[in-house]
Amino acid sequence: MHGHPRSGSIDTAGIRLEWSEAPWDTAIFGDPVLQITSLEVRDETAAREDFTGFERSRDVLGSRLVSCRLPHEKLRESMLLEDSGFRFIEMLYQPELDLAAAVAIESASLSLRIATAADLAGVQQIAGSAFGNERFHMDPRLPVELANRRYQGWAKSSLSHPSQRLFVLLDDDELVAFFVTEDLADGTCYWHLNAVAPGHQGKGYGRRAWSAMIRHAQAGGSQRVRSSIVARNHRVLNLYARLGFSFPPPLMTFHWVRPS
Repeated sequence: MHGHPRSGSIDTAGIRLEWSEAPWDTAIFGDPVLQITSLEVRDETAAREDFTGFERSRDVLGSRLVSCRLPHEKLRESMLLEDSGFRFIEMLYQPELDLAAAVAIESASLSLRIATAADLAGVQQIAGSAFGNERFHMDPRLPVELANRRYQGWAKSSLSHPSQRLFVLLDDDELVAFFVTEDLADGTCYWHLNAVAPGHQGKGYGRRAWSAMIRHAQAGGSQRVRSSIVARNHRVLNLYARLGFSFPPPLMTFHWVRPS
C-alpha cells in the first residue's frame, strides 16, 4: 500500500482499489470520512483478504464512515463490499440534456442571478430543509442534523468557490430555489446541487426553475447539462424526463458506518 496517510491504493492479483478522504464531509462529521473511488475485483477469494489492507488504514485513521459508488453492473465488487460490512444506500442517476438538440424550453418567468452574501441566509434555510432523499438523510445510522449541515455547508462554500457558482431564482422578490453549478472544460454545465424551497414545492416552481437554468446554460454557450439524482426522488426524476433529459446507466452507492 502506498500514498499519504489519508489516501491510498491497493493493486494485487486479487483487487485494485483506490481511496481518499472526503475533507468536506470530515469537516461535518468530525472523524475522517473516506471514499473508495475505484474498485475492481480480479479474484474473489484473494480480494477479501487483500481488502483488509484498506480496513487497517481506515481503522488507524479512526474513520467512522466510508462511501463507495459503483457502476450498476459491478456486482462482484458490490458483494465484496457487502461481505465487508457495507450497506446499499441508493441507486443514482446522472441525467443529461444535449442543449443543441433540446426542444424549445418555455420562458420560465422567474428571475435568476448570481447569489450574493445577502442571499446566503435564505439559501441556507432551503439547503437545511429541502433535502430528504439523499444518502446522508436516508442512512438511518447517520444523524439527520449533520446531513442538513452538510448541504448548508456546500451551499455556503459555493459562494466563494473558484469554479462553482451559486444562483438564486426569484418570483418577484421571493427566493424560491437555488442552484450550484459548474462549467466544465468539455462544455458541460454541471448542476451540483439544487432545490426548491419546501414552502414552494408542489406548485410548479420546479419546472420553472429547471427551465430557467436550462435557458441560462444555453445562453452561456454550454453544450449539455448534467446532474445527479437518486432513484427514490421520483418527483424530480419525472421532471428531468419531461424536460427531455436522457438517463445513462445508474450507479450504486454503499456506506460503511462503524458500529456504535
